[in-house]
Amino acid sequence: MVENQKTIFLGTTKKLPDKRTVEKQGKRVAAGCIFTFDYRSATATDKRPTIIMISPKWVAKNGRTYFTGVNLNDIEGDARDMIIMTFGSLPVGSVSYEDIKGITSDPGCCVRTYSVNKVRALHKVEV
Repeated sequence: MVENQKTIFLGTTKKLPDKRTVEKQGKRVAAGCIFTFDYRSATATDKRPTIIMISPKWVAKNGRTYFTGVNLNDIEGDARDMIIMTFGSLPVGSVSYEDIKGITSDPGCCVRTYSVNKVRALHKVEV
């Protein structure tokens, strides 16, 4: 589990960049793509994930909004620290699954899609 990090309280996901913002501004979206939040889903395996966001918010065909991230709580020790040091200060949307795959052998076990309406107490983690 990632602990003892300085965080900035964002409250809701309204302050997260959406796909259109990232496409329009490119990599100029505010730096930092590590977030922690309370996740209120009946199927959640981690109720308080700390993620590195690999996609901005996007709207599915069902009309609901989601974002995708790699749960750092599911990655062990040295690999997690390397991911945080390497990608933690980059903007949302600039880190891909392939980038993380280069550091840890199987990040696929940790990639999750989160429903925006089930996210509470969103914090941006300062690296």
